[in-house]
Amino acid sequence: MLPCSSHCVGRLACYSKRRVTSAAYHAHARTYATASQLPLVQPVERELTNSTSHSDDTLSRRIHEFLSSQFTSTSLLSGSHRLNTGRTLPHVLPYESHPNAARRADSTQPSTDKIGDGLVAVVHAVQTDGGDIDYELSSGFIIEPHGLKDKQTVVTCSHTLDALSIRHPMTLIHSFILASNMDTTPIPITSYPSGSVSDLLICSIPRSPILRSLPISPFPVYRGQKVQVHEYGTGGEWIQGIKREWKEAEMMGYRNHAWREVQPGTTSALPYITFSSRPSNGSSGGPIVDAQSGAVVGVVSGSRTISAVKGERGYGASAENIFELFSLPGFIPTSQKYK
Repeated sequence: MLPCSSHCVGRLACYSKRRVTSAAYHAHARTYATASQLPLVQPVERELTNSTSHSDDTLSRRIHEFLSSQFTSTSLLSGSHRLNTGRTLPHVLPYESHPNAARRADSTQPSTDKIGDGLVAVVHAVQTDGGDIDYELSSGFIIEPHGLKDKQTVVTCSHTLDALSIRHPMTLIHSFILASNMDTTPIPITSYPSGSVSDLLICSIPRSPILRSLPISPFPVYRGQKVQVHEYGTGGEWIQGIKREWKEAEMMGYRNHAWREVQPGTTSALPYITFSSRPSNGSSGGPIVDAQSGAVVGVVSGSRTISAVKGERGYGASAENIFELFSLPGFIPTSQKYK
C-alpha cells in the first residue's frame, strides 16, 4: 500500500473574538484518500502509520520503468485540467439505476478477460530535471456515454492532479491508467474534457482496448442504506500487484458545498455523499456503489469530520455531479443544433 496521502485542512468561519483552539481546528479537518510521492500540505500534528518508502514499492518501480522506457504518454500542461471545469459535454450518460447481475459495479468475480472489471488505477507523473519521478496515484472507473465512437471515458477525482500541478507549475504531466484486463500496458489519458468543483475529473482514453464500463444511477440513496466502497491496498490481487476489496459501509447522508446536511427529495442540490467507513489511501476516485442495486451512486474523495459525536467518516461526490457534466436525454446542445 502506498503510504502518503494528501491532506487539506479547512476551518469553518468564526465570527467571535474567541481564539480557535487546536481541538477546534482539528474538528473540521478534511483528509483526501490519495497515494502520492509527497503530501500537498504537511499534516498538522497528525502522523501517518505503517509508512513504507516509495523506493521499495513495486508499483513505484513500475511507474519509473514505464516513464523511462519507450512508452510515451500524452503530456499535458499542469493545471490545464481546470480549464474545462463545469463544462457540459455533448453526450448523454444513460441512467442505470437497476442494472442486471452482469452489469453490477461491485462484482467480486476475478477479472480474467480482455475488458477488465471497469475499475482502473490512475497515475499522474512528472519526471524532474534530475531524473526523479514525482507522482500521484488514485482510483477510477470507466463510464460509457452515448455517441462516443473514438474514445472511452474515465471518472476519477481531481485533487490528485491538483496536488501535482501545485508542486510542479508550468510542467508537462504524464497521465495514464492501469486497467484490470490482461494487457499490462498503461493506457494514456489524452485529455480532460470536463470536471467539477466537487472533486470530479472526466478523462478521455483511446477506444482500444475496449474496457468494461460501470452503471451509474442518478437517484439518491437514503440514510442507513448499505453501500459498497472500493478500497485500495487491502484484499485480493487486482492490478499488477495492487490489492483491492469492496468494503461495506452505511450511507450517512448528503451535504452541500457549505458542508450542511441536506435531504433528498427537496430543492437542495446533493453534491456530497457521506458514509460510515474511512477510505484507505489510494481509494480516491473509486466508486461508491448501492449494495442493493449494484449501481454507482458516488465517487470517493476522502474522509472528513461529520460531527463531534460521529467523528471522521468517508465522503465523496454524489453521482448527481457526474450527470451534471453530461447533456440531458432529448436535449440538443446549442453547439450541435445547426450542424
